[in-house]
Amino acid sequence: MSLEIRENRGIFEILGKVSIQHVSALSSYFDSVLEQHDNVVISLEKVTTLDSAAAHFFEKFYQKSVRQNKVISLIGRQNHSISEIMNATKTNYILSSDRV
Repeated sequence: MSLEIRENRGIFEILGKVSIQHVSALSSYFDSVLEQHDNVVISLEKVTTLDSAAAHFFEKFYQKSVRQNKVISLIGRQNHSISEIMNATKTNYILSSDRV
């Protein structure tokens, strides 16, 4: 499955594999979203594979939103497909503990 982003009732759902090849496109897309919204919810619950570059991208995006006084919620803590890489890269702290 290729990467797909869907907006569903204000939640941006990412589906499929997320890798270094997608980081540039994700960055452009979510920078645009961040310009338009003060509160962003991104669901990683349907991501099937995540590599370390993508995990670090989400961490940098999270930190950028904080610097801009924006609220970002990354949901997907229960997704076992990404938990191993998030733990290994020490980026799991960015995942919200609550589901929306």
